[in-house]
Amino acid sequence: MTTTPLTGRCLCGAVRYTISAPIAFAEHCHCSMCRKAHGAAFSTNAAVPTDGLAIDGEDKLSEYASSLNRRKLFCATCGSQLFIRRLNAPQVTVVTLGTLDDDPRVRPSRHVFAGSKAAWCEPNAQLPVFEVYPTD
Repeated sequence: MTTTPLTGRCLCGAVRYTISAPIAFAEHCHCSMCRKAHGAAFSTNAAVPTDGLAIDGEDKLSEYASSLNRRKLFCATCGSQLFIRRLNAPQVTVVTLGTLDDDPRVRPSRHVFAGSKAAWCEPNAQLPVFEVYPTD
């Protein structure tokens, strides 16, 4: 678990945030939506309590409904994806760890949605690999 607070921002700095709650775990997501949103093989994410996340520049965020219960939030100026809102679990906000300014001192513990991974990417076999999202 990480100590807090942690800060992060988008590429242009129009949206900044502070996490004042501990990050319990992180994971690499290989779903096609994360790959396309990031233009990379996967996205590294962590769920944080929504009430432990303060956003400065929230009016600069745009939102995209990537699936029925997920909204990807990104900076309208530079396009950095910063957060994922879970409509079916509003008490949790997913933070894309690549946007942190600080070391979260938590390391990804698994790969999820490896069933839709990029053909040219092999997940690190040292971590558990799940074809879909585990229901644990």
